[in-house]
Amino acid sequence: MLRWETSPAAGALTKGRSTAKRVRLSWVWTTKQHPDANLGDALSAVMVSAMSGLKIEPAAFDHSQERIAAVGTIGHAQRGGKVHIWGTGFDLNRGPTGAVGAYQLPEETALVVHAVRGKQTAEGLRRLGIDVPDIFGDPVWFLPRIFPFANLQKKYELGVIVHISELDEATAKAKVRENLVRYNIPPELSGNIKIINTYTGANLSGMRDKIEEIVSCRRILSTSLHGLVIAETYNIPCAWFSTNRGESGFLPIDGSRAIDHRMIDFYGGAGRDSVLSYLQPLHEATDWEKAMAFVDTHWQPLDYTGEALFNAFPLPRAVRFEDKVWDCSPEVLQKNRY
Repeated sequence: MLRWETSPAAGALTKGRSTAKRVRLSWVWTTKQHPDANLGDALSAVMVSAMSGLKIEPAAFDHSQERIAAVGTIGHAQRGGKVHIWGTGFDLNRGPTGAVGAYQLPEETALVVHAVRGKQTAEGLRRLGIDVPDIFGDPVWFLPRIFPFANLQKKYELGVIVHISELDEATAKAKVRENLVRYNIPPELSGNIKIINTYTGANLSGMRDKIEEIVSCRRILSTSLHGLVIAETYNIPCAWFSTNRGESGFLPIDGSRAIDHRMIDFYGGAGRDSVLSYLQPLHEATDWEKAMAFVDTHWQPLDYTGEALFNAFPLPRAVRFEDKVWDCSPEVLQKNRY
């Protein structure tokens, strides 16, 4: 059993004279200018807090102190200090500032990789001489152990999860931009199809409500990576809602088809060689009945447990992999800054 003082990421713990031990975590948190949380970003703090049983100390991407990075495509943005990577994705075509170009490890930065989101990230880091174990997965995979929703009644035939770039503003009340024709829903289907915005209130109850909204759908089409991760881990039939033109189906992740690199990374890490994709250009109307039938016909659950990812967590664990529902402290989770 790991001990706090000898755990791999012990240096990422912080403790003041009058405060309890916290985990220094690098993720995208809310600000006064952007008070609503993007669900995928905020879940990084939820998952690390649940795993460790500790509250979170926010750490910037550009930071000199030791820290952990977990959920999200944020690895390439880390600069300075020692960074423990646990289930993180990298955009290998960007640098720490976001500038386009091949990723290179910044000066005065040390990556200690315990697990990455997928094989694409692993291969890119290994080309740079960084040691990466064959442990893959997104920590959001463990979400049903925090919010089980075991007997939740299904309200919608289809949930359509949009990417934040498709919204008219960066808020929880935002709507899909009006010019994106593919999201138009005819009146006769308005009660059966739910457009889902991943922005949420920056608190645990707001995130729980958003996850419940997703889980209340019988099927999911998602442009958002974490819309798919959540659907897959809750065993909801789903497909990537591609904006490309062409034939829908299982698109290979070998580079022969245009697929979002985040989807390639996640599904490759989960053991798949393709991404189930429904192709629908942004400015053409969607045949929703056809889309739902496509998901019903093609989706298959992932053969992935996440056990290796769980065991790779670089701090002592407050929960057990064997437990289907984790006894997480509300005191800890509710008081984090999201």
